[in-house]
Amino acid sequence: MKRVLKLKKIFATVLAIVLFTLYLTPPVMAAKADDLSQLLKDNWCVSFLWKQCDLSAVDLRGANLQEANLSGANLSGANLSGVNLKNADLSGADLSGANLANADILGTNLSRSNLTEANFNGTKLWDANLTLANLTRANLKEANLLDSRLWGSNLTEANLTEATLHGADLQYANLADSNLTGADLHSFFFRGSKQVTNLSNANLEGAILTGANLRGAVLAGAIMPDGSINEEIGFNLK
Repeated sequence: MKRVLKLKKIFATVLAIVLFTLYLTPPVMAAKADDLSQLLKDNWCVSFLWKQCDLSAVDLRGANLQEANLSGANLSGANLSGVNLKNADLSGADLSGANLANADILGTNLSRSNLTEANFNGTKLWDANLTLANLTRANLKEANLLDSRLWGSNLTEANLTEATLHGADLQYANLADSNLTGADLHSFFFRGSKQVTNLSNANLEGAILTGANLRGAVLAGAIMPDGSINEEIGFNLK
């Protein structure tokens, strides 16, 4: 009898510890349906502390998410083609494998975001903040990155074929093995103000520059496709 009571006490103690632990341990991830509902209703769904906004693989084609707050959200594999993301906050978000083809990303904050293998084909990224973003193997074919900030971003093996990069800041960006065929990176004048594409200290080793226009672009200290370090301020490639 004493043994049975002792076992019951031990069981009760263990059960109390388990329940107490579960009570104190917050959920790892919020429900996707709730997060999607919150986004569509309030135009925000952010991740903080233990709660992660889970919108992975969601289909939001053509949605209006202008000025939405999705900081730190999980949007991996999401379909965001044609979405209006003007001035939205996607800093630190996971958009790996997401489809953002023909989306409007004017002035959007994508700093520190994971954009690995994301599709930006024909996307407007004017004045977008892509500082320290991971764009490894991203598809940026015919994307418009006018005046975008790509300082320290990782563009390894990215497809930038015929992309527009007028006035983009690519200082310290890694463009190793990227495809810049027909890309336009030259400096230009707009309303009397000169916009300079800055590739200083960028890594272009192994990059394909066939037909790219880098007239007037700043390449001081950049690692060129052949591995040499450019010592000139400007560079001209027709």
